[in-house]
Amino acid sequence: MTMQPLLASQPSVEDQLYRILNSTRPDYAWKLRRYFDEQWDPSLTFQNEDLDGFREKTHFMVRKLLQSDLLSLAELNQKPSEYMKFCEHSCWIDGSVAATLFGHFLIFGGSLVFLGTERHRPLVDVANDFRLPGCFCMTEVGHGSNLAGLGTTATYDPERGEFVINTPSWHDAKWAIALLAWNARVVTVMAQLYMPDGECKGIHSFLVPVRDEEGRPLPGVKISDVDWLIGLNGVGIGGAMFDHVRIPRENLLNRFADVTAEGKYVTSFASSGDLFRAQISPLMIERLVPFAVAGVKVALTIAARYGKERRQFGPRGGPERPIIEYSSHKRRLLPGVAESYAISLMLERMHLEADRTMPEPLPTPLQPLCASFKAYSYETATRVIQNARECCGVHSFRHINKIARAQLDMHGFAHAAGDNVVLYQYAGRILLEDFAGGKGPFKDAAEPDPTACSATCAKHQALFAARFDQLIDYTRGEFMKHLGAGMNRGDAWNEILTFAIEVGRAYAIRETHKQFLRVIGTCEPGPAKDILVELCELYGWSTVSANLGWYRDVSDGSLELSGISVERTVLEYSQRLAPQLDLLVDSFGIPEVLLPAADLMADLPGKFS
Repeated sequence: MTMQPLLASQPSVEDQLYRILNSTRPDYAWKLRRYFDEQWDPSLTFQNEDLDGFREKTHFMVRKLLQSDLLSLAELNQKPSEYMKFCEHSCWIDGSVAATLFGHFLIFGGSLVFLGTERHRPLVDVANDFRLPGCFCMTEVGHGSNLAGLGTTATYDPERGEFVINTPSWHDAKWAIALLAWNARVVTVMAQLYMPDGECKGIHSFLVPVRDEEGRPLPGVKISDVDWLIGLNGVGIGGAMFDHVRIPRENLLNRFADVTAEGKYVTSFASSGDLFRAQISPLMIERLVPFAVAGVKVALTIAARYGKERRQFGPRGGPERPIIEYSSHKRRLLPGVAESYAISLMLERMHLEADRTMPEPLPTPLQPLCASFKAYSYETATRVIQNARECCGVHSFRHINKIARAQLDMHGFAHAAGDNVVLYQYAGRILLEDFAGGKGPFKDAAEPDPTACSATCAKHQALFAARFDQLIDYTRGEFMKHLGAGMNRGDAWNEILTFAIEVGRAYAIRETHKQFLRVIGTCEPGPAKDILVELCELYGWSTVSANLGWYRDVSDGSLELSGISVERTVLEYSQRLAPQLDLLVDSFGIPEVLLPAADLMADLPGKFS
């Protein structure tokens, strides 16, 4: 893959697609790409390390990245999209590297930046380059991500001016926390704040030292290790309990609420609910981390390269054929490529919104989109990466060939920032309550004209919109019917939960396709736009194919939606786009140093010598 100058007067089609896929920060993406091409040591990869070796190498690479002057924690609240690009490239190194950056830089570092004040500024500098490894302790064994129900407590002692952090039982232990089992020295703990009179002020965040400089747990801190996982083993994921650990009053992250030295609780928020939302809203940026997009891109690139190298069968008496020449192989790979472009373009849009919004909390109208798209992108990535791995045969089982790691790591990523089903449920609830209401930063984006792309794109968008409208009308109607029959709101919500989840999923599909159309509408006529139109049409058809029953119900009859017809159409698009496969995956811009050998067999001669 030959890199063209980013500002070439006549950029190649590959370079045009690369710019489009990195539209929020194209210059910064190019800077990262150049760094890896010119400075990354090819030996910095994983072979057959044991658990400690895997973690040690992961954290060595994270330290190297954070000391490269490519990223600044002090600018996280101004340029969150730069972190996202940085994280995407780190994910191409390995998922564990990306997850460690996520846990330390975005979540721990982000808590300092978004929830702290000037008194916490000294920690930003030492966290910025990994001199002070940290993590964010939210999830608990028995409560998951139900923040309002967390069991860890922080009780203020006015006589000593300290908070006492305590874990009532193992059920309330912090759990599944990145870096906690390996080298985190200071952690941000979300806990229920209790005042001296016993009144609970709800969830707040506190800085708690957990290890000394030699890595030993501090008194009152019990750290556990989750040991081997199916993925992300380089991170050092663990748990912790606190036995009446005392911390200074100043360790409360006090951007939104504080406790004075005299023991007075102060906040500018009128209600505990408003305060709670303010505290968690800045952290919702974690739902925009590009792990799904990065994983899909690297898996498809590996599978596409392998498909050209691997030969199997062929005409009697003739040479074996590259497997990419088989129509079935094209059908397996190309719809995933179209989906990868769709979720990439949508994520760029979300990163642009984060840049516009931060450091203020993400507005309510954007939150159902953040939640539903996070779930949809990981749901898509898990399926596409599985398929790409299978396209690489037995070589995809090998740890060193990355694609199996990408698949296994994706299962871990899919649980970060909320389980997919819970996120769809959350988005569905907000949409059913009409909080989106056609307003907010995302909704202010120009509505695309689908017919300016193609008639097929217009018909697909009509189907996606009709499915969403049908679902939201039906689900709202059922909810009101249950209330009218005397059911309480909690039970009525439980009755419609399955359909509320589908509301969230349908919303993500509609908006993702809409963003694809929006991007195409900004492109100048030419080969790059033509390719994007065909990709969008394939994305539409493959999405319809996967949910054919739903779309038959809402169809106006303008598209032939028989099973055979739809499958034939998906195959035709896959075959038509197959000659562009190299171009499509090269446009992802993954540095060659971060990819395994195209045939996935580079080390095999040595095994037989």
